[in-house]
Amino acid sequence: MAIPYAARLPSIPLSVRTVRRAMADLAADCGMNADMVAAVQLAVTEAAANVVMHAYADATGELTVTAVVEDGELAIIIGDSGLGFDERRDSPGLGVGLSLIATVAEQLRIVTNPGGTQIRMTFPCPSAAGGR
Repeated sequence: MAIPYAARLPSIPLSVRTVRRAMADLAADCGMNADMVAAVQLAVTEAAANVVMHAYADATGELTVTAVVEDGELAIIIGDSGLGFDERRDSPGLGVGLSLIATVAEQLRIVTNPGGTQIRMTFPCPSAAGGR
């Protein structure tokens, strides 16, 4: 079973809500219970908000989202083409978003380079676990 999702959105607060709703729908379609859907919503909200708040300094940019269900998992990648982690020492925030994502996701991988940052998180997908 593969449920692809891909979007390129402006890095504005409204996009965070759009991503949150779309990923909640995918999580529910994946057979997750309400607690698991809430965990997905929390993780994608934190990742997408990081793009909006931190990726582009005072400029506007793009928030990218891809998601797929395969091998019994929902894999979600939130990305940007911004400055990366090291460039924004003046960035506001408490720095707890990534820790929250790591707590609720089954796996978390962060890739940052001069071309941007990608946060890849996975969650168990009950309806795909049986090979549907």
